[in-house]
Amino acid sequence: MYLIWHKLLERNFDRNPTKSESEVLDYLEDNFRQIPNYTVVKIARESFTSQATINRTCKLLGCSGFSEVKYHISADVKMMKRSSKGASIINLDIVEKIDIDSSKELVRHIKNNKRRLLLFGLGASYVSAQYLGRQLMYLGIPTVIVSERQMLSKFEGYSLLVISSSGSTQRCLQMIKDAKKSHMKILSITKKDSPVMKKSDISFYHEVSVDKQDGLSKEQQLHIILMVNQVVSTLN
Repeated sequence: MYLIWHKLLERNFDRNPTKSESEVLDYLEDNFRQIPNYTVVKIARESFTSQATINRTCKLLGCSGFSEVKYHISADVKMMKRSSKGASIINLDIVEKIDIDSSKELVRHIKNNKRRLLLFGLGASYVSAQYLGRQLMYLGIPTVIVSERQMLSKFEGYSLLVISSSGSTQRCLQMIKDAKKSHMKILSITKKDSPVMKKSDISFYHEVSVDKQDGLSKEQQLHIILMVNQVVSTLN
């Protein structure tokens, strides 16, 4: 279990980070493997923040200060290196079960509708939606993550991108049903021939075996992260 990396991806803190703290979090995420070699002065300078802001951000991450954050990041990086060899074999098997060609129409739609995109996901797919939202923001594509069906009526005419590994979650299907009532185009990153895919106008799909009872494990979500990264890299 990564100590800092998961916190940077999920960002589920006791309070909302300030704008400057978010800039530090973004910097730590973007330069994660190099952070153990950086000083607090360097990070403050390159993230256009202050040492005081970095210290507050470290406390937000559950650490007493920057030294503790560096220590935990070093441990995370070592764990990543140890697992990379075995993971490459797993990744190859998973990549072969992702239909990369099916991403092209999704990417085209996002490019052509940059200002009108909603994101939705549950559980670990919600984390993937947050990650996708941040990456799209860096590319100048603003998004809104919706969590409740009642929010949809405020965004009539938008497109809704549903991220669902299994493609059979009832709440996702209900969200799609309600989105169509608001005249939304339905996009999805999901499993081939699943109910979510069948109800989507455009779908980027995989054929990875999914265990719904184990939906939060790294193995059960890796293909979704790979698919999200495929979308981002193609847009970039």
